[in-house]
Amino acid sequence: MKMQHDRACATAALPPSLLALLHEIADLQERLATRDEPGAIDLRALPLLPGEREALRSVLGQGEVTVRLDALGESEIHETRLAGVWWVRHADREGETVAEFIEVATVPAILHSDRRDVENACHVLREQLREWAGSGNPGEES
Repeated sequence: MKMQHDRACATAALPPSLLALLHEIADLQERLATRDEPGAIDLRALPLLPGEREALRSVLGQGEVTVRLDALGESEIHETRLAGVWWVRHADREGETVAEFIEVATVPAILHSDRRDVENACHVLREQLREWAGSGNPGEES
């Protein structure tokens, strides 16, 4: 019972704007679960008041997965404590945030390999295997 009471007190302290945002996240989770349809919320497009972003981060919590990418600036992807809910932040080369999303997906879009990139990588590997076949196994000692 105490856990339910604590959760109710925490919810009562959240501003209506954050409660609405959490309902939207739940709706996106439902769409992902029932229709396999991912979605995202652009946090920079929302008129969040000071402290609300931190409150949202606290409510969503931290999951087990954190990914950092370095491609034209750093991107950080954090799994939240909620399955399928990811906090995604992209920065420019100077470290300034240029995009920040709550992404609801089995895997964040930025982590998916482009099909053409996979095809090209396959061709590169097959060519390397042909070269090795002609000159002997690179793992074998002469």
